[in-house]
Amino acid sequence: MQGWLLYSILALLAWGLWGFLPKVALGFLDPGTALVFEALGGVSAALLITLILRPRFAGAQLTGIIPAFFTGVAGYLGLIFFMYAVRQGQKISVIATLTALYPLVTIALALTFLKEKINMMQFAGVILALISIFLISHQ
Repeated sequence: MQGWLLYSILALLAWGLWGFLPKVALGFLDPGTALVFEALGGVSAALLITLILRPRFAGAQLTGIIPAFFTGVAGYLGLIFFMYAVRQGQKISVIATLTALYPLVTIALALTFLKEKINMMQFAGVILALISIFLISHQ
């Protein structure tokens, strides 16, 4: 198995748990409290990863640090919004699926700011994903 495929499958499994576990936690905690414990879990994982990978901070450029920092900010903002959506009582299967369409935002940003191009098949996929938002959220 190619390395990228293995890592992609592991990410899929981890994100699958990430999408499922808040429903369990929010049965017992309010979203703010759950977010604090999720952040503590994130810090614990970051510390473990730092011990294992031993990243080098010397020479880290501000042009990389700033977007990396705001990646964390955006992630936690998305997480608290996700938890409030889950707390509203909708099925986790609907909310997780709908929010998993976040690559549509990534595609729009990549097309606009990175000047990336997509082909007609990929464009059709974007259109189908947009249609799926209506289909998934329809009561």
